[in-house]
Amino acid sequence: MKSERIYLFFAINYFAQGMGGLAYEPVSYYLKDALGLGPAQAAMFVVWMTLPLTIKPLFGLLTDFLPWAGKRRAPHLIAVSLLTALGWLLLAALKSPGYGAALALLVLVNVGFVLSDVVCDAVMVERGKERGRTGAYQAVSIGTLYATLVVTGFGGGWLAQHAPYRWAFALAACFPLLTALSARLVDETGVGDLTETAARGWAGLAGASVDPKAWAAALGIFLWSFCPFLGTAQFYYQSEALGLSPLFIGGLSTAGGLSGMAGAALFARMSGGGTERIARASIWLGAPLSLLYVFYRGPWSIAILTVLFSLTGVAFRLAWMDLAAKSCPAGAEATVFAAYMAVFSIAASASNALGGRLYERLSAAQGPYRAMVLLSLVGTAGTLAAWPCLGRALRHDAARA
Repeated sequence: MKSERIYLFFAINYFAQGMGGLAYEPVSYYLKDALGLGPAQAAMFVVWMTLPLTIKPLFGLLTDFLPWAGKRRAPHLIAVSLLTALGWLLLAALKSPGYGAALALLVLVNVGFVLSDVVCDAVMVERGKERGRTGAYQAVSIGTLYATLVVTGFGGGWLAQHAPYRWAFALAACFPLLTALSARLVDETGVGDLTETAARGWAGLAGASVDPKAWAAALGIFLWSFCPFLGTAQFYYQSEALGLSPLFIGGLSTAGGLSGMAGAALFARMSGGGTERIARASIWLGAPLSLLYVFYRGPWSIAILTVLFSLTGVAFRLAWMDLAAKSCPAGAEATVFAAYMAVFSIAASASNALGGRLYERLSAAQGPYRAMVLLSLVGTAGTLAAWPCLGRALRHDAARA
């Protein structure tokens, strides 16, 4: 892939992925209002809905091990993009889908989304390691993703408040078509036959499975990402305990998108000297920052904290992602990087489920505010627990060097 085209490839794909977020807030309100789910039930719905994110490595095997028409990336990207569009269209076509139908179709949407993301990540790891630009490529990707929040934040809030749910679902179906078209930018050469491709893939997986750095990094990612005060608990606290409107909640996503873009730019600027120091800062600076949730009490404090957490959170997450990308072996790039990303997703899913259940119980016993404070303490403890894992991963890197 020519160097001047690869940035466009990432920008198009993550723009399309991000714009699908127009339907996220409508989905949250659909669960709460149309299906009548409480915090714990909604959290479990999200766990099942996002299950494909936790099995990303299985999708990585498809694009790593099974070349299609002599290529490992482009044909898969086209097929799964069309699958995602189909899922949204079917969801829009149903007048009022019940729990089972909504869940099945949203799982289908996430299958397509995950497969598409896995293919993009594989291209990033392959080309990034060749050119020493894994951090730069990820900064462009994540920066573009957060840029879409500027539109999807207020846009999703407006749709949730003023439009039928089906409109949001139909609109979300348009964007995967851009991803399918972007496959034309992928220039693949030197892809071997099925036997040769599989042999390289298995060799890469075997090496990664016994690499202490890989296991330490994976555990560190899980602990750092375990934030039960985010997701479903946060949504119910905002919408019910504080009575924030859908437009205001959407506006928070927009503010988070703008500051997330700044966080990606900050990472790109600082990563020239190595991402290790940014990864360390994600713990010794990230832990005390999460304690600021004690001030998460009203519109102004929430807006300020949203900007701060998005700015630092994106820069810190990119550091962990870059460390993961650099450790991926040749031949199994998609599978191993997908395994790391699955750890992010498993942590988010587990903390979301636990957060929704604990918030429901704690808010009933001690009030919503105290429930959120206690959940933030759990998240802070997880961040601190990631420190020895990061240290082991970085020490192992130094020893190999």
